[in-house]
This record gives sequence, structure tokens and C-alpha cells, in this order.
Amino acid sequence: MYATNFDDPAHLVFTRNPNGIGRAFIISREELNVGDSVTFSESQLGDYVVCFAAGTCILATQGETAVESLQVSDLVITVTGEIRPIRWIGHRTLACRGRKDALPVHIAAHAFGEGRPARDLFVSPAHAVAVDVLGEVLIPVCRLINGSTIKQMDVETVTYWHVELDSHDILLAEGLPAESYLDCGNRRFFANADATDLLATPDTRPKGPLPFCRPFHEAGPVVDLVRARLEDRAVTLGWRKVEEPFAGLHVVADGRVIRPDMEGLTARFVVPADARDVHLVSSTSVPAHVLADSSDDRELGLPLASLVIDDGLTGARAIALDDTRLGEGFYAIEEGSRWSNGSARLPADLWAGCKGSFFLRVTLAAPALPRWIAPGETAGVVDLAEQRRA
Repeated sequence: MYATNFDDPAHLVFTRNPNGIGRAFIISREELNVGDSVTFSESQLGDYVVCFAAGTCILATQGETAVESLQVSDLVITVTGEIRPIRWIGHRTLACRGRKDALPVHIAAHAFGEGRPARDLFVSPAHAVAVDVLGEVLIPVCRLINGSTIKQMDVETVTYWHVELDSHDILLAEGLPAESYLDCGNRRFFANADATDLLATPDTRPKGPLPFCRPFHEAGPVVDLVRARLEDRAVTLGWRKVEEPFAGLHVVADGRVIRPDMEGLTARFVVPADARDVHLVSSTSVPAHVLADSSDDRELGLPLASLVIDDGLTGARAIALDDTRLGEGFYAIEEGSRWSNGSARLPADLWAGCKGSFFLRVTLAAPALPRWIAPGETAGVVDLAEQRRA
């Protein structure tokens, strides 16, 4: 094996031996000695990807073909009908572990129109799709996530594939126009590159113009127009927004669901004083998906104004919103209220000394955000286990 030494002497990229035999790659920002072994965490990999997920069918001359079955020199059919040979195919499997920069984006069948895509499509967040807005433009799909027909999926692992032609072009992935690979100096990200840099960031776009085959937009009026069209299309497909003040709020105490009595924006629960694992559970919504002009992409549950515990014997206890015991499942205080994330843990020492059972009173600062409901689904009590997987 041999190494390339960069400006940083601890940054080494090892490539295959000239005869192709031996271990293929390793990278480190630490000094290494011959014979050293190195273990890398996923957080070191810089996994920012712009690819198709495994299983995606690409239109080729032999018909729609799973991307992992394509080979160099196979002929693909572009959106204009041109037949072009594949120059290179890259791939890499990632352990996502909840990382938003790596999680695949699910584009529902027919999200952009009938047959676009014809089936559910999964791509990486920065992969650009082509949309006709008085002419085709390219928009990264992460700019179009809307909480309904386009949303990220929480998966443990994903294998991404890239298809490169002699120049940037528009492929048909499950019938949806989507970009081919554009080399931005990030080829070493892929596992089958001549040298693989585990710290490479494949969607980093260098400053200056790039040879995109269509005008490229990440924000602005064009993106806003496409987002509005997608929302109209989602409604046509049966998606709907619901406005429910408490968003299905309930308490889960040691696995038992407790539903509230409600009046106005206050909910009251009767909780056993011996409960130890207690969560405030609700549906969530992302402001950027339901509010005009919002760029807030947090998953928000409920805006809490106050929490009070009262067992009728030891006196009422108002829990300050900035109480240091409120951590897991709570965002920072904003303008006198504090958002939950849909599963907010209440530690048992909040009701230490209470007898038998106690009232937990939860008052909201405002109703919950609207949220999208899929066709055929109903708003209701959220399952805690499902909430934790989200």
C-alpha cells in the first residue's frame, strides 16, 4: 500500500496497491505507525450524500433496472429521450443512526403528478430533482420536504448509488426526472473509488459555477412555487391538515396510557404517585411544513405554559419551565413557553412525597401546530413506542 500526504501530515489517504491486491483504503487525522489498526465512528465519515437508494429503478434501454444492477457502459434513457452510456457507478452503505444529513427522503408515488414518480422513490437529501416551471429547473429534494408526500425516513442503514454519465444530465428514476452524478471533487466518498476518503463530503459544492445541465435553485420564488404546487397535489392525493389543540396529548406512566380531562387549553391527568417512567406524549409537526414563511425544521409537540402537580395533601407544586429536571424531550424556553418534542419525560422526583395519586395539570401557551394526516388515517392517541422510533 502507499499513501498520499496532504498539507496536514496526519491526514493520509491509503489507496490500493498498484497490482490491486491487499486492503483498499483507510484514512486518519491521527499519526499512524506501520501495523496500527484504526476504528472510525460514523460521526467521522462526513456522510452527506447525493444519491439514489438501493432498489431505485432507472430507465435504461433494457427497461427499468434497479440501480444496483446497472453496469458501466449500460445505456440509460434521459428525460429528453437521448440514449447515453454510463461512465461510472459509485456506491456506499451508511449506518444512519438518526442522522438527518444521511437519512433517505421518501417521495411518495405521484407526488409531482400522475406517474411522477410511478412508485415510491427514495433518494438522499441533497439529490436534485427536475421540475418544470416554465422550463425545467433542478431543486434539491431536501428543499421540498413537506411532511406529507415528501419526508425523511428514519432507518438504521441505507445503501446509496450514483450513476455518472459523460456530463451532467437528467435520468428517470421510477419515472421522476432526477439528476445524474455531478463530480464536485467528492468522488473519494464512494466505497468503490480508486481511493476512498472516509472524511469526504459528497454533496459539498465548491464556490463558483458548476456545469449543471439545468438551472439550479435552492431557495427563492421558484422553490416557493414548487412547494405550493406540491401541497396542492398532496391535498388532491388525500392528505389533509388537521388542527387539534392538544395533538392527541396523553400521559404514558410505566407503560399505561392515561387520558386527560380538558378545559380550554388545560389538560388534567390523574397519575399514580408510584409511577417512575412518565412521558407527556403527543403528535408532532414541523413548522416549515405547515406554516408559510417558516424555516423551522424541528419536530414540535406542544407549547407548554405551565406544569402543576397536586396530590391534594402536600400542596400544589408549580414546576418552573426552566427547571433543570426537565431535559429529555423538551426544547429551550422561547418567549415564556417551552415546546415538547412529542415525548417529554417527567422525572419522578417532581412528585416525590406525594400520596396515592396526584393531579398533573398541563396548560398550553397556544394550540398545537396543524399537522398533516395521510389518506385513510385519523387523528388520535399517539403510540409511545412509535413516537420514540420517529
